[in-house]
Amino acid sequence: MITSLALTDFRSYASASLPVSGGAVVLHGPNGAGKTNLLEAISLLTPGKGLRGATAQEMGRREPGEAVGRAWAVMVTLDEDGEEVRLGTGVQTPGTARRIVRIDGETAPPGRLLDHLRPVWATPEQDRLFSDARAGRLRFFDRLVFAADPDHAATVSTYEKALRERLKLLTDGAEGRPADPLWLDALEARLSEVGARAALARTRALA
Repeated sequence: MITSLALTDFRSYASASLPVSGGAVVLHGPNGAGKTNLLEAISLLTPGKGLRGATAQEMGRREPGEAVGRAWAVMVTLDEDGEEVRLGTGVQTPGTARRIVRIDGETAPPGRLLDHLRPVWATPEQDRLFSDARAGRLRFFDRLVFAADPDHAATVSTYEKALRERLKLLTDGAEGRPADPLWLDALEARLSEVGARAALARTRALA
């Protein structure tokens, strides 16, 4: 559970501190007040580019006349069964493309964030999710499943890789280069195994 959020030179905030009591949190205010910036800050405490898909250079606060965004930082404090854990991310040098991650003050790989926090978001920009192809909806649902089952992302990735490899073999076969039947059988076995595992994880999450 998040108990506090702190920002330094992030987006529109020179400095901000937001304590959280543990219940539902509602942000309200006029357009441009910085509500989405707070949500984006939390979304960065997971691997990837966050809910806006922005680069690290875009996130630093700029004063008039500054060509490059400043070094910035986002930090949350978590309560994990009575233990306090601090997660942080940001850049130390203005204009740096790669952000760093720290857990309790120690530099860590971004994937370690998922041991503590797995945020899921749905924004107005995703409204086409309900009208576009099924693949987009399935990707969104898999993010929900991943929040409950951290192994699900690796399972889906393995399935999609095997699917691409099988398609390539079948395409080669259609173009006159016969596919290795042993390799095709191995791919079919892998697809069956990880496909069943993914389906079970989705069913459990839905239930």
